[in-house]
Amino acid sequence: MGNYLVKDIKRALGSKMTKVYLICTAALILVANIAVICFRFIYGSNEGTFSYNVFEYASWCFLIPYYSCIVIGMIAVGDDASSGEYKSMKPWQRYIEKLAVAVVLAALLFVVAFVVLYIITTLFHINEGLIPGFVIKSFFSKAFLSLPLWFAGISFAIMVLFIFDKRWKAVVGFAVVTVVIPQIIRIFSLDTFKFELFRTIRRYTITQSFGLVPYPSYPDRSPALIVTLGFVYGIIAIIIGITVYTGRQKNNEL
Repeated sequence: MGNYLVKDIKRALGSKMTKVYLICTAALILVANIAVICFRFIYGSNEGTFSYNVFEYASWCFLIPYYSCIVIGMIAVGDDASSGEYKSMKPWQRYIEKLAVAVVLAALLFVVAFVVLYIITTLFHINEGLIPGFVIKSFFSKAFLSLPLWFAGISFAIMVLFIFDKRWKAVVGFAVVTVVIPQIIRIFSLDTFKFELFRTIRRYTITQSFGLVPYPSYPDRSPALIVTLGFVYGIIAIIIGITVYTGRQKNNEL
């Protein structure tokens, strides 16, 4: 499995989709910095126009990488998941190997994203000097808290990619799990409907956890709960994915 893992990581890093992902990341960071500079030109040097604000805003964007986990999953799985070279691997081994590729790829993309964020933000705010250490520390404290949630997102992505034969079905399945269902829960938890059950369930959704990450002093923000939810949802997705994929492979052999 180790040889496949190394080979697939190299393939994933050199794929066109990875390059597009990195370009989109850089573009998002550029837009964020340009927006802050424009705000400064229009309103002056008020709060919200400094380099540390860009890093604060970045923590609001953690949900975007969560939604983009389906792209990372597609890069990791590639177009050769069912090719002959994987025949020597058991279905669960192939599943875990692709999941590991996705996790490693996501970690590397996160490192690159931070480096690009730091460089571009520093250049845009060169008159302020280097970005203070406490800003970086605050950013990473929120980023590391979000990592389990990203792990769940990657697990969801690999799950749907192995369950569905068609990519568009996998994308729809990922959207249902990560967007549609949480939004339905959020809507029915609003004061308009006053459904206490949905209010309770909402506390245990990943999107709600992401919404609380930027607020360290918020009473409902529970790091222990956020980390637990990420790993629990991730493990559930892995179990479902392996079970369905393994069962389907056995049926194909009959």
